[in-house]
Amino acid sequence: MSYFEEGLKLFRETKFERALELFIKALEEDSNNSEIYNYLGISKQALGLYEEAINYYSKGTEIDENYAELYYNRADCKCNLGFYEEAVKDYDKVIELIPTHSMAYDNRGFAKGNLGYYEEAIKDIDKSIILDSMNIDAYMDRAFIKLMFGKYIESIEDYQKVLELDDKEIHAYNGIGDIKRSMGLYEEAIFYYDKVLEISNANSSYAYNGRGICKIGLGMYNEAIDDINKALEIYDEYTDAYNNRGTAKYNLGLYKQSIEDFDRAIELSPQYFYAYNNRGNSKSTLGLYKEAIEDFNISISIEPQYIDAYYNRALAKNNINKHLEAIDDYDIVLKLNSNHIDAYFNKALSFYNLKNYEEAIKNYDKVIELNPNSADAYNNRGFIKYTISLYEEALKDYDKALEIFPDYEKAKQNRDEVLEKINN
Repeated sequence: MSYFEEGLKLFRETKFERALELFIKALEEDSNNSEIYNYLGISKQALGLYEEAINYYSKGTEIDENYAELYYNRADCKCNLGFYEEAVKDYDKVIELIPTHSMAYDNRGFAKGNLGYYEEAIKDIDKSIILDSMNIDAYMDRAFIKLMFGKYIESIEDYQKVLELDDKEIHAYNGIGDIKRSMGLYEEAIFYYDKVLEISNANSSYAYNGRGICKIGLGMYNEAIDDINKALEIYDEYTDAYNNRGTAKYNLGLYKQSIEDFDRAIELSPQYFYAYNNRGNSKSTLGLYKEAIEDFNISISIEPQYIDAYYNRALAKNNINKHLEAIDDYDIVLKLNSNHIDAYFNKALSFYNLKNYEEAIKNYDKVIELNPNSADAYNNRGFIKYTISLYEEALKDYDKALEIFPDYEKAKQNRDEVLEKINN
């Protein structure tokens, strides 16, 4: 038996390190054998040594530029390293050599999806499914791409196709659960996470965490913590779980305890900008506004498009009378989302505190335009008009606030006060 044949035997027994030794010896006897390079690469790939695997595959292609499997395997390694553009080029070569290679279309679509080319990605995976309608991975990948593309219903349809092919596929149940959760259908999402826990014998940290998030959405904070605790018992370095448990504790008023969870999430993932924002909220609630602003600053430095951090930083700045700086942050929020009602509302409060009543009124106007049933906006706009002696206009605003919310005590008091001014 040759070194290569002995290596193959060990490879099939998943004894990759010992197989590597024999493949290297085989290479010493036959340095121009592209198949040996391929198996050297596969063995390294199986051990998670992707860069070393890529080197072997590349050497193999130098010997045989038409060996499709070398390009395919190299592309898979590049995907694992996040080198998606390079991976696409290798999948292109595979498809050029074998136009009916279903998995190459599927994986090229997955790579394109990670590059944000969602329509191209779906076309590739469609082609993969045409070539092999029983390819579960293709349906899974297409579902994921559609989820990223915001096509929730179509994504669910693909996951359901997966379940038709394999009703024990927990990734499909998790996928549907994630989509339902994203749509705010928390009770439906819980059903799918429950299925995962049933199939996996309650050994899925992901499903416990997902179910916990749903319970946060339903206001079931203590039950959410129970689920997330189970997730952490299974995997104690689960960054999202610490962040979510911190969120549940925040909603229970356990602000100091929530900070401990956010600290742990940040310790595990220093670039996890959500946790900085959430920790900032906890600190703000405790009156630690300057510390909170530091957290919001870090969150924004990591993700400059994160709208919540700008908004929350503005609120913290308002609380330490930095109203002009707060207005700058609200402006960024509104640049990112021109329909952010709360930003207009609180920006109006900032202008009011600066005694810039005209701008304050303009912002309440915008709130009312976006939400004509905002009793608070009518009441507050009425108060500003009262402040600048526009009593008749103020009365109209108070009347409107009370039309929307007849039991609004503050509006009743304000209305009585403006009536007294008008009558006198």
